[in-house]
Amino acid sequence: MKRIPWPAPITPAVYKIQEDTVHSTTFDDLYFSKSGGLAEKRYVFIQANHLEERFRRSKKVTVLEFGFGLGLNLLSTMESHSSVGSDCVLDYVAFEKHPLTKDQMRECLTAAVGIHVHADSIINNLPPVLSGFHRIILSPKVILTLIYGDAASSIKELDASVDVFYLDGFSPKKNEDLWAPQLFASFRRLAAAGATFSTYSSAGAVRQGMSYAGFDVQVKKGFAQKKDMLVGIFSEEVQTQRKCVEEVTIVGGGIGGCSLALRASELGMNTRLIDSGQAVMGQGSSNPLPLIRPTISLDFGPRGQFSWYAYFYAMRFYRMISESQPLGWQEIEAIQLAQTDREFSKMKDAMKVLNLGRDFLSCFTPESSILKNLGMQTSSGVLISEVGQLDKCQAGFSEAISNYSIELVTDTSVRNLSDDGLFEENHIKGSINPVVLASPQTIQRLVPEVRFRLQPIRGQSTRVKGTNPPLKYALCGDGYLAEMDDGSVWSSGTFDVGDESINLRSKDDSLNVGRMSHVRVENELGAGDRVLESWAGVRYATLDRMPHLGLLGQNVYALTGFGSRGFTWAPLGAEIIVSELLGLSCPIERSLKKRMNPLRFN
Repeated sequence: MKRIPWPAPITPAVYKIQEDTVHSTTFDDLYFSKSGGLAEKRYVFIQANHLEERFRRSKKVTVLEFGFGLGLNLLSTMESHSSVGSDCVLDYVAFEKHPLTKDQMRECLTAAVGIHVHADSIINNLPPVLSGFHRIILSPKVILTLIYGDAASSIKELDASVDVFYLDGFSPKKNEDLWAPQLFASFRRLAAAGATFSTYSSAGAVRQGMSYAGFDVQVKKGFAQKKDMLVGIFSEEVQTQRKCVEEVTIVGGGIGGCSLALRASELGMNTRLIDSGQAVMGQGSSNPLPLIRPTISLDFGPRGQFSWYAYFYAMRFYRMISESQPLGWQEIEAIQLAQTDREFSKMKDAMKVLNLGRDFLSCFTPESSILKNLGMQTSSGVLISEVGQLDKCQAGFSEAISNYSIELVTDTSVRNLSDDGLFEENHIKGSINPVVLASPQTIQRLVPEVRFRLQPIRGQSTRVKGTNPPLKYALCGDGYLAEMDDGSVWSSGTFDVGDESINLRSKDDSLNVGRMSHVRVENELGAGDRVLESWAGVRYATLDRMPHLGLLGQNVYALTGFGSRGFTWAPLGAEIIVSELLGLSCPIERSLKKRMNPLRFN
């Protein structure tokens, strides 16, 4: 499958508000009926597709919307979902070519519906105006995937089993692309058994297109003064019906395994987590102060694309988990330092391509007050306004695992694994459906026939006495510096490929202390006098630096190979796996997921 170039340029929405009605100046059309925005959406989409009945009898309902606009259809669907109060997972996917920013969405929704119980949740979680797939967890069982870009090309990258289609673009006469026959043709691949659609439009071309897509089309009374609208049900046989599993066993209690366990439990799966250590978040995941951050570079290939998706998702993931669990989560600012003028030039070029705005990314030069206030040596770089750090990982995730009613089995090694999911461990024999292998050492031992090409990479971090003035920002470049609440600083950055030793080394402490030379220190101390404690861990990365995500064999999945980016990449990796297990839409493009196939080196 040919990949869509990323990131593609995005043109934001252009609109005007007149008499409490939002009008698109791009398409010269209204975002909703003058007769009432939400009332129209409830009639045309919620009632016509029998959403409340679906929520009562189904474990998941996947809705695919064309034309997210102001999010009115999502608001109405969330209303219906919450009114039923069932355990059904709402999996909502929406295309939008001209998205609104958070401030614009707030202004438009206020004009359209005033105060709404679900509006703040949607607005506050809107992604930046960046092309591609954006997975957002609005509540544990309400998932939104916003796809920014042209639907006609992006739909080829969507992997989903759609139960309900909302056709809600601007008028076919004014927005022909969103009603094109080739777009309708894609519905045949995506439609689940018994899928339905509805639309306010009654145009003959729409009726014909949906008939060709395999739907039995009917005309229904339109909303308010509108004479007709179209509804239909998918009448053709579905080639592959996705199964929704109810339980999962995860082998490996690092950040990947814990992220998967939490999401699987939230989504209603019976979850068991097995780890060979005495507690979760050991080995490489025991990092005392990991940073969740992007890397500003011109890597816009598969790895760079996944990295940005994973960063945005991880920030929302930890933010949500930390609302109820003590992860030591803090949101800070970070500086990515350029090592050379050439690197700084590339960073500026990357910022132009990303076009995320100065509020999120801003350049600074050696003359900047930022550097002078820190007492830093001459340098250039980029200030990143949203970065996360965690300083209570093991205790926080252990408590979260307990609170989520996840069965935790520690101090246990899985001895063997067969193709049908049978496994044997110290205390348990049984058949588990499915099994997710989230430990790099375990996966290489249990599945020796697969060439995973995993490399051990040793890293050592050193906690040192703080700086004067205090380190206001995390500093990233050749490793990173990040400050604790007590003013001490963790310096991290050794990178020893092929080394599996976790013995602490004084020479690595010296290297990490030397990294502090970027900033002025309170007094001149020797390296040994400044060290408070040290940590060493081993991470595993693949040769192509893309993780292993997906099916290995019957009922056996891989979730590993994140290297030093585990805390940033693993939450989205876990979301991809749990979505596959539950038959939910994939959070990323099909072609991108293919790049992480765990069998790709065989």
